[in-house]
Amino acid sequence: MSVIRAIVAAFAVFILQVTIVHRMSVLGARPDLMLVLLVVLVLDRNPVMAIIIGFSLGFLQDLGNASFLGMNALAKSLIGYGIARYASGYLPESTFFKSLLILLASLVSSIIVLNIMSTFNPLTVLVSFFRHSILSAIYSALAGVVVFLILKLFPRRVVRSVGRY
Repeated sequence: MSVIRAIVAAFAVFILQVTIVHRMSVLGARPDLMLVLLVVLVLDRNPVMAIIIGFSLGFLQDLGNASFLGMNALAKSLIGYGIARYASGYLPESTFFKSLLILLASLVSSIIVLNIMSTFNPLTVLVSFFRHSILSAIYSALAGVVVFLILKLFPRRVVRSVGRY
């Protein structure tokens, strides 16, 4: 995905996250579309680029709620690095495994964000985690399944060994 497409996708997902997804809550849980976009963008990238993409998406998400500026940027940067470093070469090309990756990434993001918001109070983190984060992670994984199935409909260009398309 080119840089321009990634930037346009980031702003489109941010607008969807702020306007439409806010109304689609199930028992107080909402999917994190920025996290789904992060997984889509960093799966086949090097770790440094994944950190930059994660920071950019997290900072854009932080602009929607400036009270804890930087917490989503930190969480998305760490998740982007982890996905690019450990999951890119080992993950099968299956929508199921990619949705499990989104589920795990959402749970890790929730743990990081909850620790920052609750000033590292373990009881508050555990209560909030089991009350909201697990359902939100499942919701994000289901949104990721839809996104990956849509992306399968659009074939990617394959570069031959001689450099032509």
